[in-house]
Amino acid sequence: MRTLDMSLGGLKLEANFDLRVGESIDFVILANATKIHCRGKIVAIEEFGHKVHARLLLKPSSDSEHRKLSDYLHTLYWGRFQKWIIAGILILSAYIAYLIIRT
Repeated sequence: MRTLDMSLGGLKLEANFDLRVGESIDFVILANATKIHCRGKIVAIEEFGHKVHARLLLKPSSDSEHRKLSDYLHTLYWGRFQKWIIAGILILSAYIAYLIIRT
């Protein structure tokens, strides 16, 4: 299985085997050397050739597992956001330097 998209509410995964709507799956998400135990209920299936894309509704097994998943997703989100902020600052700095050099 391979995760295609993930949020606190659920995830979309790709599998090479048959899955059925309504089926429950127990699995572990490996995030930064931390195991997050979850249970998912399949709510939709899409077939693409020899692969299946399934949408799962996530149910972390405990509050601590939910907190781990939340922290991991928060880290992913802010990591992407920080890259855009840094890029914006660099572009703005280059523009200011250009204006200073030009005058």
